Amino acid sequence: MAQENATSGATGVLERIAALSPFFAVGTGEVPGGRWQPTIALRERTTRDHLVTATAEQMSTDEMRVAASTVFFAYAARVWSIAIGSVTLSGRCIGLDPDQLLWRSDGGTLLLHVAEPRFGDSVAVEVLDRQLEPIIEAWRDVVAPGLMWGNAASALIGAGRMIGDAALPQLDALLDDPRLIGSIDRATGRRRSCCLFYRTANGGVCGDCPFPTPPAGP
Repeated sequence: MAQENATSGATGVLERIAALSPFFAVGTGEVPGGRWQPTIALRERTTRDHLVTATAEQMSTDEMRVAASTVFFAYAARVWSIAIGSVTLSGRCIGLDPDQLLWRSDGGTLLLHVAEPRFGDSVAVEVLDRQLEPIIEAWRDVVAPGLMWGNAASALIGAGRMIGDAALPQLDALLDDPRLIGSIDRATGRRRSCCLFYRTANGGVCGDCPFPTPPAGP
């Protein structure tokens, strides 16, 4: 009964988060049709390369680091949204066990599903320790770790802004984490690394980019 209550409570929190925006939506219950994989598979070279190559084709770029940066940014934003949203709305973070949280790509959109949601540990543990840091280590041969930590910090700020002022205490605490603290200039809100979006066909510089205009040259 306690397990059922825990699942029900976590599911209810995910439903409330989804009401904020479709971007916050996470499927629950029976796994629907489609090629779902546990998110731990994102650390595998074959899975990573397939996803990054498909993204590069969609973006019309032959630079794998650009596509990898884009995929990582999108994924980081999704898991931050779940974690920050759940803590802000309920005071507890949804568990993001990489063996239990499932993902699939639908036309370039990352969809997430967890059959039996549970509350987990702190946001830092669930997102940084269990999700992002292992992916950054596994992808470092494709894109620089410093760039990905910059993506993680920028995605965190973006997710917090979508939630509103209630999320600010969580953002402030997380941006002081040693893995993120050097990624953002807190005085200006600008990153100290570039996500490389300017290198796409129609790309420019982002609002928090360290470059005021797209750099010239290769």
